[in-house]
Amino acid sequence: PKRKLQCVWSGSRLNTITDLNIDHVIPFSIWKNNDLWNLLPASPTVNNKKRDKIPSKEILFERKDLIIDYWHTIKNAQSDRFFNEIQIALLGNHSINNWEQTAFTQLVNTSKYLIETRGYEEWKI
Repeated sequence: PKRKLQCVWSGSRLNTITDLNIDHVIPFSIWKNNDLWNLLPASPTVNNKKRDKIPSKEILFERKDLIIDYWHTIKNAQSDRFFNEIQIALLGNHSINNWEQTAFTQLVNTSKYLIETRGYEEWKI
């Protein structure tokens, strides 16, 4: 059966294209990045509340499984582009073995840095 599309942040079901926004996990205004790993489905309401804020470590860990699930979906559709982009932005010199955990850890570290060191606003649901 076809999987139901969910908002990456709230888990609410997205029924149609009209219910769907594409959220920049790390906002474009902060990190000019349209990499596939950084673009995930969100409800318009949640996306509007998040806006240019950085997701908190708590939200990222709460939504980890769905984030990684979406990364797999994107990777399956656009493997070369996905791996090129995630290698540069999140994996660095790390091996692509266990890429999910390495990339997720780096996403959390990047969010923490942008909030704690650079002073961007943290977003909590």
